[in-house]
Amino acid sequence: MDGSQPVRITREGDHQVVHLPSGIAVPADAVVRQEGERLIIERAGPRMGSVEKLLAVLATMEPIDERLAPFDDPPPEPVDL
Repeated sequence: MDGSQPVRITREGDHQVVHLPSGIAVPADAVVRQEGERLIIERAGPRMGSVEKLLAVLATMEPIDERLAPFDDPPPEPVDL
């Protein structure tokens, strides 16, 4: 057997609800997709804009060994309010 278990699907308004059997847990952040007749529910990847996504991208980058040229940055002129 492939580990499949029957589920109950009900309708609530415009949504369908999948009732999972006991012993099967889905993480709070999950995605569902359909491949033919098969529905696949799996853990969602990091959300766009999340710290985890940023850290994952930064981990793939090579260090930048480039120095910025010095620039003149005088303090602002006093302002009379």
